[in-house]
Amino acid sequence: MEKKELKEDSPKGADVASGIVKFLVDVVDETGETVAIATILTMVKKLDQA
Repeated sequence: MEKKELKEDSPKGADVASGIVKFLVDVVDETGETVAIATILTMVKKLDQA
């Protein structure tokens, strides 16, 4: 196993405008019956940090 150092986009402790986006997914079959429900959480950051 090889260890790699990951470079961060911003230094630790920097204020970054970010948030969590929640997607509610309802999977239905051909009869319209719900067969699965999921919540997807995605962390996002604002493109323009000015």
